[in-house]
Amino acid sequence: MRDDIGGGRLHVATAAAVACLALGLYWPATSAWFFQDDLQWLAGTLTFKPGDLLAVNAQQHFYRPVISLYFWAATPLFGGSPVLFHWANNVLHAGNAVLVLLLASRIGLKLAFACMAAVFFLAMPAHIEATAWVSALAEPVTTFFGIIAVLGHLRRNGNGALLWRGISIAAFCLALMTHESAVVLLPLLVLADWAFLSTPSSASFLGRWMQRFWRFMPYFVALAIYLLVDLSVNSRSYLIEEGHYRFGLHAVPNLLGYVVTLYAGKRNLQSFIVVVVVLAALLLRGTPRVIFATAWLVLAILPFSFFTWSNTSRYAYMPAVGMALLITEGLSWLDAQLQRRVPRNVRLAISGLLGVFVAVRFVLFAAENIRNFTEGTERYRRFAIAARERDPQPAPGATLSADPDTVDQLHHRYLEALIQWEFKDPTLKLAARP
Repeated sequence: MRDDIGGGRLHVATAAAVACLALGLYWPATSAWFFQDDLQWLAGTLTFKPGDLLAVNAQQHFYRPVISLYFWAATPLFGGSPVLFHWANNVLHAGNAVLVLLLASRIGLKLAFACMAAVFFLAMPAHIEATAWVSALAEPVTTFFGIIAVLGHLRRNGNGALLWRGISIAAFCLALMTHESAVVLLPLLVLADWAFLSTPSSASFLGRWMQRFWRFMPYFVALAIYLLVDLSVNSRSYLIEEGHYRFGLHAVPNLLGYVVTLYAGKRNLQSFIVVVVVLAALLLRGTPRVIFATAWLVLAILPFSFFTWSNTSRYAYMPAVGMALLITEGLSWLDAQLQRRVPRNVRLAISGLLGVFVAVRFVLFAAENIRNFTEGTERYRRFAIAARERDPQPAPGATLSADPDTVDQLHHRYLEALIQWEFKDPTLKLAARP
């Protein structure tokens, strides 16, 4: 009994330490202002009503009701404060780091290595936009619900199995309503079932997979209903109409580029070749846990690899879970090899120092990226201050003017949304001065 209590306290203390590290790393981001898409979401709250989500045919870009409702509720709750919006993102990121800790522990990693996985995830410099950028929270929210869906499914045996099944299905549905990329969660859930949950040994191969098919029927139904709505909306998106998102071989270097960026490597041909070889070896020869982590990495990247533009930081967030698990698997494997060859203290020192090296390397890069992003938001803050100084109270429907170079650099659609939000008037327009 005392050992259980002691173990529980250790897990709680570890989770608290992971959360504090995440909050500490991203604390500088709370001084950032709003940036680009943030302004459109904020301006949109001036006219948005929850009932608008029912008018599916009127949606022209994405269908993300969870994010729409978040901004609708959080904007008045936070009083439009960028500081509170950033703290909300930071708390969400800290929560996800704790969930990675729980996931790593649940799939069989020892607590020390589970902690490493959580630290690697929270400190990974590739995805800082997903936390530092207010409106990029769709990625952390999808990851939040995604990990809960997997954890809930892995608890389907034992006490409270029915409750955990309900939690898993609900989290899966909420992830879908947060971001389109959540469609990859279904194959990940199936893989988790295969890798970590036993099925009756008496059943044939086909019988075991038929059991899985029926077990996942609620997920299939939810996904089918969601796709009917989402594909209809996305087909009208400018990303599709203008060819910014399309199937093609360009997805291959994009996918490999995301993998290299996640471990903070150099994007070149040699790195791409190594990544292909390593991923293939892991999928073909890895343990079930390694295959699951590798599949998480690849599948989570796949939806974003079809963009025709360069890779985007915020889209690396969910794939970072798989990368963090894989790096930790490598350290765990090394620790197991050393166990048979060197004294315990030496083994612990080597494993610990390697883990610290990776974590510190990630933290240093992440801190620099967070600082650069924060500084980049200041241009919009300065524009808002200047706009209010020029015209403290514009008339409804007025057209405000701005320097053409500024409009070109900061983009007209963001600046127009900025003035609408700043003056709480959705009728205001912006034009570049002749």
